[in-house]
Amino acid sequence: MSEVAWLDVTIMKCPKCGRYYAEASWYAIDMASDIECGECGHTFNSKKNAVDRVLIEFELDSKGKAKNVRINMHYQIEDSDKG
Repeated sequence: MSEVAWLDVTIMKCPKCGRYYAEASWYAIDMASDIECGECGHTFNSKKNAVDRVLIEFELDSKGKAKNVRINMHYQIEDSDKG
């Protein structure tokens, strides 16, 4: 049987130019961090601009190396998550 590891990821969208970003949810949602868009330079709040939150599952080989990745589940983004 393979081992697994998980990562909670938030997808956010720059409100100015529409570029998408993926960031660890602890940083995007829990800390509600501001980020600067690499495309247009606009600074925006990651929590307020979240469009999706997913749990990514990594299937690992016997040496702990990732060999397969899949979306395990989608989390509901609540209005309270948006600030």
